[in-house]
Amino acid sequence: MNHLHCLFAVFVALLLLVPAAGADWADDFDSYVLGSGLHGQGGWEGWEGDPTWDAYVTDVFSQSAPHSVDITPTSDIVQQFSETSGQWAMTASNYIPSGSTGDQYFILLNTYGAGIHNWSLDMLFDSSAGMVSTVEGPGTTPIINDQWVEVRVEINLDADTQDIYYNGILLDSLPWAGEGGVTEIAALDLYSNGGSSIYWDDCSLSAAPTPVESTTWGQIKASFR
Repeated sequence: MNHLHCLFAVFVALLLLVPAAGADWADDFDSYVLGSGLHGQGGWEGWEGDPTWDAYVTDVFSQSAPHSVDITPTSDIVQQFSETSGQWAMTASNYIPSGSTGDQYFILLNTYGAGIHNWSLDMLFDSSAGMVSTVEGPGTTPIINDQWVEVRVEINLDADTQDIYYNGILLDSLPWAGEGGVTEIAALDLYSNGGSSIYWDDCSLSAAPTPVESTTWGQIKASFR
């Protein structure tokens, strides 16, 4: 019986070590004042700290009521991170109304700041063509209008990989660092290249747990024989 108690204690201790290091982040924009600019709130800033690239809190559409963020034709709004290892999931949902025009981007950078930037992902929403694509890869799929659609990027910094999903469909699998980059998550950038308003809600960066190897439990038991 004592052996079983020791075994259980060791296994529980192992489980406590399983989650990946790093801090989770999430923003649903619901705590901000309606109509306010994101620049200077919740860690958001206009590109390179310039407030003229602001985006605005709205209640025109929302996935989690009451607010989302309206990325206007002049928006280029950034949230910074400092993750250097492990596996991560970046998620966000967008709403693109029918009749939208122009280009909007969901961008992830591995280097950001002091005028030095390196892009890992430029996910393009070309409303005029009605297509979603990535600048870095060959994948394309039609835009889904008039409903909330999840974008998910599964990032493995240790393996230098990323898998990009739109509405649960794998769009591209690409290297993370790319040419001249590093295996770090530095920033999320919601950018409009003059495209008409689209809306983002429920953005998050979460650490993916490292699974316990299937042989671990057997190895623990064997060590007590």
